[in-house]
Amino acid sequence: MNSSLHLFPLPVLNETPAVSVVATLLQDCGFMGDKLCERRYLAGTEFFRYVTFAGCAPQMQLEMPAEGGWDFCHISLHQDHQPPSLQVANLRGRPRCPTCRTRVPAWQEQLPGWRKDASQLHQCGNCGAVLPVAELDWRQYGFAARCSVEIHQVYPGEAVPADGLVRLLKDGTGRDWRYAWVDKPVCEKMDIPC
Repeated sequence: MNSSLHLFPLPVLNETPAVSVVATLLQDCGFMGDKLCERRYLAGTEFFRYVTFAGCAPQMQLEMPAEGGWDFCHISLHQDHQPPSLQVANLRGRPRCPTCRTRVPAWQEQLPGWRKDASQLHQCGNCGAVLPVAELDWRQYGFAARCSVEIHQVYPGEAVPADGLVRLLKDGTGRDWRYAWVDKPVCEKMDIPC
C-alpha cells in the first residue's frame, strides 16, 4: 500500500501552527506514541480512538517490520513546505472550482507544475474566480498545505479522522483542519530515511 491520510490546517497557505505544538497535542492525547526519528512517531495507545476504519476488522501493522523500512502504519509531522506541493491520490483526484463547483478541465497536463508549486494561480473558466491551486476542491483526494499530520499506510477511503481528533487540533491550534488521502511521494516509496 502506498497511500496516506493527511490532516492539514486551513487556510492552507497561511503561516502554520508550530510543529512542536501539534506534536505535544497528539502525544498528550495518546494519538502518537514514541518518536522513531526526527519527524516520525509510532501510533499511540489511543490511536484507534481518534481514527475510524472502514470494515469490521482492519488489519494494521503498527510496528516497524523486522527487516526495517517504513511500510507500516505510523505518523509523520510535516511543516513549512515552501512552496507547497500538491499531493494527489492517483486515479481519484479530480479538482473542482470551490466557488462554482465546475470541474477543472485539462488539469492532468498542469499536474506536474502544481506538484512543485501549488501556490500558482488558477482561473476558473466558468465563473472567473482566481485562486491558488492549493485552494481547489479535490474532494478529499488531494491537498496542498505548508503543514500536515500524515498517517502512513492508509488506503484512500479506508480510514477517517474521528471528530475528536479534528476538534483537538482545532482547539489546540486555533485553526480549522481538514483531511485528504494521497499517494506517497516517490522518496517515500524509495525508502529514503527521515
